[in-house]
Amino acid sequence: MKKKYCLYLNNGINFHYSGLTYCNKLWQDHSFQKYEQNYLKIFFEKRESTLSDAKDGIYPEHCQKCLYLKEVDENFHIDNKIKFIEIYHWNQCNCACVYCSNRETTKLEISKGRKHKGVINLLDNLKELQKQDRLSKNVEISLVGGEPTILHEFPKLLKFFIKNKYTVNILSNGIFYEKYITKTIKTNPNSSICISLDCASKENFKKIKGVDEFDNVVKNIKRYIKDTKDLSNKVIIKYIILKGLNDTKEEIDNWIKLCISIGVTNFFPSIEFCHSVKNPEKSELTQEICDLYEYMKSKIKEYNSEYTISTYDFVEDIIKNHSYKIR
Repeated sequence: MKKKYCLYLNNGINFHYSGLTYCNKLWQDHSFQKYEQNYLKIFFEKRESTLSDAKDGIYPEHCQKCLYLKEVDENFHIDNKIKFIEIYHWNQCNCACVYCSNRETTKLEISKGRKHKGVINLLDNLKELQKQDRLSKNVEISLVGGEPTILHEFPKLLKFFIKNKYTVNILSNGIFYEKYITKTIKTNPNSSICISLDCASKENFKKIKGVDEFDNVVKNIKRYIKDTKDLSNKVIIKYIILKGLNDTKEEIDNWIKLCISIGVTNFFPSIEFCHSVKNPEKSELTQEICDLYEYMKSKIKEYNSEYTISTYDFVEDIIKNHSYKIR
């Protein structure tokens, strides 16, 4: 007999700038616990109620069609401790990407410096979860909000993750080099940094990112690869295919060649989904974009079959079904 399991529902917590929730999957109807008095206590009370229902096969309505809700064997052990933490408690960024998922709140304003604060003191919250014995021994952290390197507590957070041997996956634009990212990858070898380069030229970079930082980002990618040495495969470079901006084979070819020239071995093809997945009727997904996505993967392997190609499961699902509508 099969039962259902979801990493995010059963073992996750998301520190979003709007409050606490189980996950940050784009097609879900969020129910946030606001950062008000006793918010951690209230969140876990609600969580226990939801998990109790889940044991009887009753899941939140917005989870029913989520591809992360999977069938597992009846003997599959679920302990419900927090194993996956998504960090999204700020929305400032030092660039203004055209595909930004925060454009409604940031108005694409470009932040300066590296002293920005989230809506809560995250380190205090993580220590409290430890104190309450809420965390698994094998915690995986994802920093997925604005630009993490501009957070004032970012170095302290990484020191905390290193000390506790947590796996850390960082999404960054690469404008700032952060030595503690390199140290995290070298100390906790399952950790990684993913930098969205998205193009192969200064001109396109400025159109896509809103800032003139192409050369600086390329320099920092080189530095991360050099400094992580034999773990350089944990430096992942992303290319989001954007209609009318970088959706040509020529630009893709040039991006692959550039990446190879600076030592990249882990490539991350993707498509724009942050807004389209919420508004499928306005989707710009075309057969051409699907074809380019597949072309990019095959072209990378043509250069070297040993290169790693990282992908989002749900993007693979979108491409396969040629639709933004989640089944």
